[in-house]
Amino acid sequence: MIKIALKLLRSLFFTEISSWKSLFRIFLFVAFLVALIFVGDMGRVFLIIGMALYLFTTELLPVDMTALLVMILVIVTGLVSPDEGFSGFSNSATLTVLSMFILSAGVERTGLIKKLGGYLFKFAGSSQFRQILIIALFIGPISGFLNNTATVAIFLPMVVTLAVQAKTPVTKLLIPLSYISMLGGTLTLIGTSTNILASSLLSQYDMRPFGMFEFTHIGLIVLVIGIVYFLLIGRFLLPSRQNEASEEEFLPSHFLSTVRINEGSRFIGKSVKQLDFETKFNLRVLKIARDDKSFVKNLSTQPIQEDDLLVVSGDQQRIMDFDRRKKETVVAFDHPERRRTHGRIVKIIIKSNFFHQKTISEIRFWRRYNIALLGIHRDELHPGHIANLKLKHGEVLLTKVSETNLKRLRKSRDFMILEEVEGEYREDKTLQALGIIAGVILLAAFNILPIAVSAMMGVLLMFLTRILRPFEVYDSVNWDVIFLLAGVIPLGIAMQKSGAADLIAHSIVAYSGFMTPLVLLMVFYALTTVLTEIISNNAAVVLLIPIGISVADKLDLNPIAFVLAVMFAASTSFLTPVGYQTNTMVYGTGNYKFSDFIKVGAPLNLILLFVTTGLIYYFFGI
Repeated sequence: MIKIALKLLRSLFFTEISSWKSLFRIFLFVAFLVALIFVGDMGRVFLIIGMALYLFTTELLPVDMTALLVMILVIVTGLVSPDEGFSGFSNSATLTVLSMFILSAGVERTGLIKKLGGYLFKFAGSSQFRQILIIALFIGPISGFLNNTATVAIFLPMVVTLAVQAKTPVTKLLIPLSYISMLGGTLTLIGTSTNILASSLLSQYDMRPFGMFEFTHIGLIVLVIGIVYFLLIGRFLLPSRQNEASEEEFLPSHFLSTVRINEGSRFIGKSVKQLDFETKFNLRVLKIARDDKSFVKNLSTQPIQEDDLLVVSGDQQRIMDFDRRKKETVVAFDHPERRRTHGRIVKIIIKSNFFHQKTISEIRFWRRYNIALLGIHRDELHPGHIANLKLKHGEVLLTKVSETNLKRLRKSRDFMILEEVEGEYREDKTLQALGIIAGVILLAAFNILPIAVSAMMGVLLMFLTRILRPFEVYDSVNWDVIFLLAGVIPLGIAMQKSGAADLIAHSIVAYSGFMTPLVLLMVFYALTTVLTEIISNNAAVVLLIPIGISVADKLDLNPIAFVLAVMFAASTSFLTPVGYQTNTMVYGTGNYKFSDFIKVGAPLNLILLFVTTGLIYYFFGI
């Protein structure tokens, strides 16, 4: 217990206890603990909400860890019972979201989406208008039924390739890709985790959960307006950078790598010049490393020996040709055993600043991530050992990853997959996967089974039909989101039981005399939009839906209207690159500025503020 507390303190205050910032954090932490002891239940709820907002905003702890801390605090302080505190793990929203991650992975594994996307993108041509239209008409509907983060991950390399080949600035297409995937998520109940969570919260208030397509008509209009916005207005607001960029800059194929000469190789005893390396293998030998010696000068005439490491530069395909050989093999830079690794070849880009100016040996890719680092997109050679190369933010790496770790890599905050150089899809399972997804949707749509039950049945069928292997089932789940949901759901219960939601609602009602019901609905929409950018969409929903329902109850308004306003706003907040995961994915790859998202997203958010609330008012009443 003491070790856990010390680890938490290190996370919150780092090691620089002498800095004013750290001292201020210590003061807040102590004050928070003291206040929790002396205040009443309602005060404790507000303190925990304040702490959660602070940690979500500063990211001193990962969001899922913050959510778990919230869960523990509401139990320990007696705000909820242990059963209520842990109910987030058994909540239908958590189980449904978990199932949808797995079902999305099953469809992805068949390769159908990538194949269809590649086919449709051929018709995009060089017109930016047509490119955005093709992306929108394809990505939007898919995001209504599959996880939009996975969808963007699949199409990101394809859109980059489309942009480069058509000589369209990449910055003109990646924000539309992210935003339209978010808009597509509003089409159905399973489109986003936010929708599923909002629907499940209704049962706590003795209200009927949403049906599968209950708000599809609103989502469809919202999606169409988003598409029209990009075609007529948004595309002119998008930045136009890197017009001179080549495909190599985004999806590079030229890497620095290392080849080991094994026993029995025909290279032994011959020089680089004799082997005519550059002509026959299309690889340039930059250095020969032998034990503690390196040969750079006159290396072309240096006889090659067993166990030599050849530092080479060349096309990834030529490097991978060596990876398939037995007597000359590509080795990972940081493998002390230099053993042959097995897995799939993947190109990744470094997203985290943690790696900046750190060497390969310092990071220890294999030990830390189980990633075999085979190549780096570099033109220059480091004068020392290759393990001493200093990495940079945005650097592209050629790696070999096991099937087990590939899904984990896709969800990593540190990296983003640019391209799977080698990949095998289970195309023979396509019809089975589509049938399972259709069955899940139809069973829920016709109220034959609850969505959580039909989704779980779909997961079981994905496993039984061998569309997904056992380890793939577990690896396909974004556990950060699952723990976030499980952690924040008890906070909503605590708000309701302690009367905190009613108190906030009373305050809003007291100052709402000058507002019409529609304007009040707009206020909730706007508040959710801003709060989503500060914390997370799911946390914003948990905090605001209890308040919205309470306000509606006190003013004798339709609570469903407020739930829908919060739900739609949380799923379509476009103001920053950190408000939604798909925005973060395109942020680094497109080399956007933070302000680009505000410039493009703010007008769209303003339009949707009026359109969405107006549609809710028209279709559901208030």
